[in-house]
Amino acid sequence: MSISPTRFRLRPFATAIAMVCFTFVMAARPAFSAGESKTDESSVPGAPRLLPSDTLVYVRLDSAEDLRSQMEKSSIGQMINDPKMRPFADQFYATARDLFEMISEQVGVNLDELLAIPHGQVAIAVHPVKPLEEDEKPRVQIAGREDESDEDAARREDREKRREQYSFGGTLIIDAGKNIDQLMSIVQRFEQQVVNGGYVRRMREIEKTEVTRLLPGRPGQQPIEYFKKDGTLVIGVGNSTAQDVLNHWLEKSEEPTLADNAKFGTIISRCVGAEETRPQLTFFVDPHAIIDRVIKRSGSMTAGFVWPVIQDMGASRIGGIGGSSFTGGEIFEGIAHYHIKIDPPRDGVLGVLRPEKGDTTPPNWVPGSVAGYTSINWDIEKAYENVGKVIDKFQGEESLKRLVETPLETRLGIKLKEEFLTNLTGRILRVTWMEPPTRFNSGVTVFALELKDPIKTKSTIAQIRDRMPNQLTIDSISGHVVYRLRGPGANFPENMRRPEPSFVILDKWLIYSDSVAFLEKAALALAGNLPRLVELPEYDLVVSELGGKLAGDEPFLFSYIDGAQGLKVIYDLAKDENSRRFIRQAGENNIVARKFSELLDKNELPPFSEFEKYFAPTGMFGYDEPDGIHFGFFTLRADPDTN
Repeated sequence: MSISPTRFRLRPFATAIAMVCFTFVMAARPAFSAGESKTDESSVPGAPRLLPSDTLVYVRLDSAEDLRSQMEKSSIGQMINDPKMRPFADQFYATARDLFEMISEQVGVNLDELLAIPHGQVAIAVHPVKPLEEDEKPRVQIAGREDESDEDAARREDREKRREQYSFGGTLIIDAGKNIDQLMSIVQRFEQQVVNGGYVRRMREIEKTEVTRLLPGRPGQQPIEYFKKDGTLVIGVGNSTAQDVLNHWLEKSEEPTLADNAKFGTIISRCVGAEETRPQLTFFVDPHAIIDRVIKRSGSMTAGFVWPVIQDMGASRIGGIGGSSFTGGEIFEGIAHYHIKIDPPRDGVLGVLRPEKGDTTPPNWVPGSVAGYTSINWDIEKAYENVGKVIDKFQGEESLKRLVETPLETRLGIKLKEEFLTNLTGRILRVTWMEPPTRFNSGVTVFALELKDPIKTKSTIAQIRDRMPNQLTIDSISGHVVYRLRGPGANFPENMRRPEPSFVILDKWLIYSDSVAFLEKAALALAGNLPRLVELPEYDLVVSELGGKLAGDEPFLFSYIDGAQGLKVIYDLAKDENSRRFIRQAGENNIVARKFSELLDKNELPPFSEFEKYFAPTGMFGYDEPDGIHFGFFTLRADPDTN
């Protein structure tokens, strides 16, 4: 397989980064983690002290070696090493290895060698780049430019200047330790392809460390730089990217680094949590700066007009998003923290962010068989009011009344604010349930709104039904009125679950689902004829651990997730002959599907109980803070020996 030099741009480098990322996903799939501090045995500074202060996207793994070690102790690692599971796991890995063989000759190592390369920290970042020096810019003449007018030439030059000024670059840092030579052999292969594609190779030495610079041969392309030092490879896309990292490493640069970025420091410090160990994975994103740069680079007049208005309305106060994850020890399989930094005041576009403290306990109609449950408390009326203020900026005053409320009253005869929004407490539920038998669309999503006055809502629905007699019909389950909307037509695929969009009022809840079977379960649970989620020991365990994580803070959001149920759907589909037939057909034109089909045909899956015992429930919480919104996520550690 070869790459045409005439079509080559940055494909080899992008492929190299993709391969490295794949390596870490495969080598460290049970627990992703990272932090700023450097590993004890390494002389390599932490990535935040090497990267530019205006970094836009940052992800760092603290130690690949530690991650591999933790994988063996994790529930997934135990499952893979279970004697009953090992044959299938070995065959799965052998299939992945066979697929990798198709490109191993190009890469220069086999899959086992590739997975063993990373040793210490691994970091990847996206950031602005510096322009090339004039004498290094490509001078290639583009065919057809000889006949362009002065006006077209001016527009082209303005476009090229704008793209150069607002371009994105990237940096990849890999601590390979003693495996650095294997990693460099991969880099050298891709370097050869880059040079064959028209790049020019130059060298620069900084305090006895050689920096390889690959300068583009065409306008619009970014230079590539790399160097190795102390068992670590640094690759950069963009002028001076690798050189700047090296200068920070050698303490020869006075330019600020990401560690000096106040937004980054604030967000990451909020994501450390109360865990005793340092985070294994950290990330940071500055969405406002990214969008701002993309719009300026595009030169779009429409975006250039709208974006400043949105910024003035509060978008610029989103300081960034960050997170971290840990392994939790004896009780927790994993713990993660995520923080969205929002500078006050929350008005304009931020006015819709109106979380409120409140009850998160599952109502009695939520059956114990659900796969997931989420409760959110929100100031819906205030959020709706602020949505109107935002739209008013573009559509004129009272835009929601003109565009939404009046048409709704004309069509259905109801007043949205007076008859509906003011009747909501602000509590919203989302429930997921797997409807048997298992099909590709077995997952049922349920939404529920808590009502102040259910009778008032029933009256509102009656008005709607009078206006829509052919769109809304009445049914009954367990003595409760069910309002059914029109579903899909007669040509719906036979092997798929047929959606039945319906809603019902149970107790003080308006519940919508596209599965009448779930509404039946909900009615039975409310009557006490089915186990309820709130009564399950697993739910109680998650809630008790949540109390320890919140340390007195009251959340506006709480989620309970039974991960084994989602896995059960995948398992049943893998066992289903119709699904296997579909995979075989896909394998006629896709080698990955073909290999997976062969794997399933040659190996009988162990009973699902052998998978299920390695999965424990997960909890998630969110609470509001003066400087933003914080989320926590934790998975309990499974105990396979007790199942």
